[in-house]
Amino acid sequence: MHTFIFDEQTYQGDRYPVGIKCYAPIGEDLSLCDQKLREESLKLFQISGGGTDILRQDKALSQTQFQRSFLTSEEIEEHGILEHLRGDSWQHLVFIVRPTFSWSQLCITELAFRNLLASLRVFTSFLPVVHAFGTKTSDKQRVRDLAFYRVLSSGYEFCYNIRYFELNERGRGNPWSLRQTGVYQKCLSNKQSAWLLLNSSNYIGDRISAAFGNQNRLIDESCKASQLSPHLFIFSAATRNWDLYVENLRQKSTIFDEKAYSSRIDETNLDDYELLFSDVQEIMSLNETIALASTVIQGQRHAFSEYSNLHAKLDKRKQGSHNCDTVSTLEMLKAELQHHHEAMTILARTTSRTTQLLSAILQTRANDHLRATTATIRTDITQIQLRLGQTCVDTSHLLQLSKQGHKDAVKIKTLGQVATMFLPASLTASLFSSTVFSDSKNNISYVALYFGITLPLLLATLLLLVLLEKGLPRDTRLQRFFRDLIR
Repeated sequence: MHTFIFDEQTYQGDRYPVGIKCYAPIGEDLSLCDQKLREESLKLFQISGGGTDILRQDKALSQTQFQRSFLTSEEIEEHGILEHLRGDSWQHLVFIVRPTFSWSQLCITELAFRNLLASLRVFTSFLPVVHAFGTKTSDKQRVRDLAFYRVLSSGYEFCYNIRYFELNERGRGNPWSLRQTGVYQKCLSNKQSAWLLLNSSNYIGDRISAAFGNQNRLIDESCKASQLSPHLFIFSAATRNWDLYVENLRQKSTIFDEKAYSSRIDETNLDDYELLFSDVQEIMSLNETIALASTVIQGQRHAFSEYSNLHAKLDKRKQGSHNCDTVSTLEMLKAELQHHHEAMTILARTTSRTTQLLSAILQTRANDHLRATTATIRTDITQIQLRLGQTCVDTSHLLQLSKQGHKDAVKIKTLGQVATMFLPASLTASLFSSTVFSDSKNNISYVALYFGITLPLLLATLLLLVLLEKGLPRDTRLQRFFRDLIR
């Protein structure tokens, strides 16, 4: 019986990690781990279906032969994985849990996954790696670049989450996609090695198989350190595209560099670039992509550093007796990661300066356009003010003319009223000057008759003038009479 994997069936009532004899850091609340795993179950796991691929390499078989099988979630929930773990006949056992696509749930149920972790006695330090997977909407959601290991006299446990860029071969949009793989390994003192891979691509799976088949070259290694060799294949697979990806980002940056360093402020040349606000948005998006890539490199370097530390602890031979291939590979991968990190740092600085220059050019051009527009507006305002001044002068002249016309109208009205006053007298005088009143034999006083006729007519004329000037009083019988007459 080994200290990590037991030859007895895990009690079905246990829910990993509660009630399971697995390692947990001092002070960690296992019930809280169980609660968090249960709360994020819908994001991390399928409700039903799915399962795990199993690669099994027996000691009796050659290094390149693997037995491949598939366990459904229902089989794991009901029977567990005891039949695969029992005995010492197997050397390497690899469990692969894949999602449907990059940002989807893991194709396994929560209970089956808990049984899998419980049967392997996985330490709880692997749970943060698990929570980095599941349903997502962007590459920035639930990002965790983690690496943990634990060494005991009977073996070790090692886990990490590594992110990397792959060509998606979609033929549309961005050809590169950010992928991630969760890795867990448990090595026993009898050279048995159990693996759990989350979201392992076909390429990484093939590289792990090649690593197991390549271990016959590592017979000079100690048994513990030799079991770490597949991780080198994983790191090599995860870092193989950095040159192409950095070159792709550099080509995108060059387009904006040419625009920034070749553009002029005044835009007087016909061959000048037409800078738009969308250019600044695109290069800022490129800056974010470069920053994300730098974070990915940092995560890879952290995982590789933890791997190097674990390898150094496991390989306790005297100095000078190390396997040259392993040491040289470690140094090469370390140098490669350092080179890619420096290249990404330089690219980030370049795009940052280009962003500042493009923003400055656009701001200067915008200020020039604003000044030109402001000058045009000021000219238009000046012209409008002149027109308004001329309009005011014309209005003043019209006002003076209207006042003069009003005075003339008052005079004419006064003259008309005076003339109206003399109309009765003139009418009466005209009548008396006619032949009707030429007979002087009648004993009639024409003077009294003249005034008798003239005075009533004059009073009637005055009354008519008053009525025409002020109008009839409201609600009088005379007004009602005229209103009814008009109707």
